[in-house]
Amino acid sequence: MPVWVNVHLSHAAVQRVADRAGVDLLHVKGPATAEFLRADRHRSSDVDVLVRPAHVDRLLAALKENGWALFTDFEEGSPFGHAANLRHATWSFVDVHRHLPGPLVDAETVFDRLWRDREAALIAHRPCAVPSLPGQVLVQVTHAARSHASERAEAWDHCDDDLRRKVRALADELAAGTALAAGIGELARHRDAPDFALWRFWSSPDGDRVDEWMARIRSASGVRAKLAVLRRALPVNRTHLALRLGREPRRGEVLREQFARIRLALSQLGRRWGGRR
Repeated sequence: MPVWVNVHLSHAAVQRVADRAGVDLLHVKGPATAEFLRADRHRSSDVDVLVRPAHVDRLLAALKENGWALFTDFEEGSPFGHAANLRHATWSFVDVHRHLPGPLVDAETVFDRLWRDREAALIAHRPCAVPSLPGQVLVQVTHAARSHASERAEAWDHCDDDLRRKVRALADELAAGTALAAGIGELARHRDAPDFALWRFWSSPDGDRVDEWMARIRSASGVRAKLAVLRRALPVNRTHLALRLGREPRRGEVLREQFARIRLALSQLGRRWGGRR
């Protein structure tokens, strides 16, 4: 089966599970994006859904009952902690988003706003809820903004002036202006924004792990949030280590990886400190 066919059918399969479980979700990216906003109709290789935060656990349980298995959880699957990834023997991988990277307002407010203006799209002949056109563009652009300049904000390229105004207005409403700017080449206008450092890192082709964690610390709001970032900085991601090894890591391998991670961090900090001196 061609990948694009499986992806479309998988969107429909996930929607069927959500309908039966009484879950509100929005299909995002890939076939959930209007064709005129996409350069390639069949580029996506997995299913992305944004779920009402109060329904996340319900959806995960329902997916597991229907043959999906957790591959990476929220904390391991993304530096933003926004999506868990599930796999299935037949269907495509599914990324379950509990929030969107970019907006600074809370996840429930973001979902309610996008849900309010939702549209219906037929994916594999099944009605699926998708964001409005401005929402679709904002999701695609902020996704491109965290690609280290490897992806273009193609949806923005296909917008007319009126749609661009609506996208900017939605970004302002959700406090996602910095992320939008990072995706469309206007980040320099947001130097005073609290999340400027974070989006400068993710939209730049350069940078190392120290740059990433420093940006995350600078962008965290308040002492407690900054300390929480520090606590997450050094522990080994066991899921990524297992993927690299092709099996579950042993205790000694986790310890060796932990020491290697600490040495790398100290080495990068030392080089940076030496260069500044």
